[in-house]
Amino acid sequence: MNRPYIICHILSALDGKIAGDFMSTAANRKASEEYSRIREAYGAHAWLYGTTTTKEFTAFRKPVLEPLGEDVPDGDYVAQSGWALYYVSVDTQGEIAWDSGVYKRSGRPDSHVIEILTEQTPPEYRAYLRKQDVSYILAGKDTLDCKRAAQKLKTLFGIEKMLICGGGTVNWSFLSSGVVDELSLLLSPVADGDPNTPTVFERMEQLGQSRPVLFHLQKVSQWPNDVVHLTYTTENQED
Repeated sequence: MNRPYIICHILSALDGKIAGDFMSTAANRKASEEYSRIREAYGAHAWLYGTTTTKEFTAFRKPVLEPLGEDVPDGDYVAQSGWALYYVSVDTQGEIAWDSGVYKRSGRPDSHVIEILTEQTPPEYRAYLRKQDVSYILAGKDTLDCKRAAQKLKTLFGIEKMLICGGGTVNWSFLSSGVVDELSLLLSPVADGDPNTPTVFERMEQLGQSRPVLFHLQKVSQWPNDVVHLTYTTENQED
């Protein structure tokens, strides 16, 4: 396989929501503890997040871009390699601010940051990432090419197993591209009902219609505090 083994690891409410008021309930906090425990147990080499989720983690700060003093080299940029864990973020518009190439968050191991960009991501932002010692790869000309991104993550960084941890748009983008091998879905014993909050899988309107994806149930586990863990394989795997 010329890409990592990819697992979509998600915690959702019973109605499929992955964000909203239910997140702050006592019941969901218990479910979140199980989610974190299982995430660690997978022993993945990278955790991937979408733009919106990473913005939440970085307090919605905006990068301060400087005028280009010289041309930015073409192609990908490997600032560091050989890490036990990578934090991978999709950021095709160049919207996320970083203080350094190391992501630090309480309760998580330190990880090196890799941004997934496209050829249309502004060169000023690529120069900014180089200055912050953040690695990046280019995957797609105008829109994200999930297959190409997965291939480069293995080729350039040696990532053999990767978890996709949300949000709904990035989950669907990689799933519908045929590069998700497994779904790990934890159900929190809470329902939200808010029609305006994101769900496990969401297709961006500009991507057009896409076909449904079939899953095959592999395992059902009941954990403490009424949490259910469902594990599926997908039928649309591609290399």
